[in-house]
Amino acid sequence: MELLDKDKKFVKEYKRIYKLPFVLLILWFINVIVTCVVSNIANIPIEFNEPQFVKNPHLGIFKYLLMSVVISPFLFIIVQLIASNIIRKSVCKKYCNSKQEAINRQIFLFYEIKYVPLLQRFSKMNLDAKSSQFKLLKEWYSLEDASISEYFFNREYSEEDWNNAVKQLMEEEVDFKKTFINNLFQFVILEDGIHNDEWKLLMQLMAQLQFNKNYINYFKERYNPLRTEFDESEWKGNSSTTYVLASPKEYYDVLGLKEGATDEEIRRAYHELALQHHPDLPKNASRIEECEKMMMKINEAYEKVRG
Repeated sequence: MELLDKDKKFVKEYKRIYKLPFVLLILWFINVIVTCVVSNIANIPIEFNEPQFVKNPHLGIFKYLLMSVVISPFLFIIVQLIASNIIRKSVCKKYCNSKQEAINRQIFLFYEIKYVPLLQRFSKMNLDAKSSQFKLLKEWYSLEDASISEYFFNREYSEEDWNNAVKQLMEEEVDFKKTFINNLFQFVILEDGIHNDEWKLLMQLMAQLQFNKNYINYFKERYNPLRTEFDESEWKGNSSTTYVLASPKEYYDVLGLKEGATDEEIRRAYHELALQHHPDLPKNASRIEECEKMMMKINEAYEKVRG
């Protein structure tokens, strides 16, 4: 994928870190060759004893060269660590505001940029959520505003780009694939939740990635409450005895309803509360534990009144 100029410069400077081992390896080979050449010129035998070094200055040179051949790999490792740290700090200072921003940008530009077609297709399915999606992408990848706009919103990707991204994602480790799919769900639920077309595409993508039934059911159960067209048939209660209430009225109070509310009113209230308190919503990142407890309470109330 063609990068914007500023991102090209970032990648070019960051790649110096990956060139360091090759440079140091070349220096080590030069050291070995010099040692062999000196040994040959000085006609030094394979076996030698200490007094010889006193009589023959060539042997003294050879001794120090030999020692450097043995010791230099350890010195090179130290040099590489120091130089890599200097390069990282230089790149961070020049292009980013913090070390974490540099890490986020490096991960995206070196590894995850190939999956942009997947995210972009979902962004085009809910144009009303663009500002929220933009903010989340900036938080994830620490890119310049121009880069986010270009890669995720302005460029057009073909069906072939989508298929290539899926193929590459299939080759990733299972944990990475699960994390990526979870991020997609968080990307899609912004603003008003998951629409039917988004939900179907997410299910299709998991099928293409050959997720097993347990993984698919996990995502279904976790995110079904956040669907705009909430599918009650796929809802599996997760009630907890922690929040057993005294009367049916209290269950309705949790949902913000009056007793005798219609099924449609109950479903709508449940969905609206899930959009406020679901722990996977990016806006609730600072109150996850509170939201998990709240969702257990909401789930129990919904389970009690929907019958």
